[in-house]
Amino acid sequence: MGYRLYVFDLDETLWCADMDEICPMEGPFKLSGTHLARCNTATVRLRQGTRKLMRSIHRNGGICSLACRADESICNELLDTFGIRDLFFHPRYGLMEKGEAILEVLREIRRTLGVVIRSDEVLFVDDAPANTAEARRVGATALLYGRDIRNLRELRNLVV
Repeated sequence: MGYRLYVFDLDETLWCADMDEICPMEGPFKLSGTHLARCNTATVRLRQGTRKLMRSIHRNGGICSLACRADESICNELLDTFGIRDLFFHPRYGLMEKGEAILEVLREIRRTLGVVIRSDEVLFVDDAPANTAEARRVGATALLYGRDIRNLRELRNLVV
């Protein structure tokens, strides 16, 4: 099946964080190379292939979004640091269930773009089984990062 909307988690899915201290991450972040962002308390590594995957999705007419429980301002700062924030449509942050976040993104696409995408045209990727279960409950296809797919290169094969 061809997917039209691709929704990703961030932490441990599109990036990994190494915390130097037991405290929340806070900027400013500085880019080191192309895949590392550093602040005083953490190093965040953007997974190899993230940019290429997003470009492939866009090139094939898909829409990318995010459903992440992390702090919105930190996520946006990191996305800006990596230069990929503008690749994601109406990201959802906070403690809402991932299924509800997907439904909100679908409503926003319909409202702002006038495009109707059904939940069975959504591919959701997360590293937590409970989150993929939430996405499946609303009719999305959900892949568990690390089990169903081992890297983003494998995911690119699903972009048609």
